[in-house]
Amino acid sequence: MSASKKEQDFARIMVRLEEIVTSLEDEQLPLEGSIELFNEGVELAIAARAKLEAGENKVRRLIEKLEGGFELEEFTGDRD
Repeated sequence: MSASKKEQDFARIMVRLEEIVTSLEDEQLPLEGSIELFNEGVELAIAARAKLEAGENKVRRLIEKLEGGFELEEFTGDRD
C-alpha cells in the first residue's frame, strides 16, 4: 500500500473518530446506539494506533540508515 493511501486511511479514521465523538456527545442518542458507536470508536482507535506505530518503526529504521549505526533512537516527533 502506498504512503499516500496509508495517510488517506489514517485521515479517514480520524475523521470518523471525530464524527463518533460528536455523536456520543449528543444526549439524544439511545443507549444501544451509543454502545455501538463506542465499540466502533475503540476499533478505529486500535487501527489508528497500529498505523502510528508502523510509521514510528519506519522512522526508526530510516534514522538508523541515515546515521549508519545500529543505535535505536526513540521517536519524539521533533529532531534537533
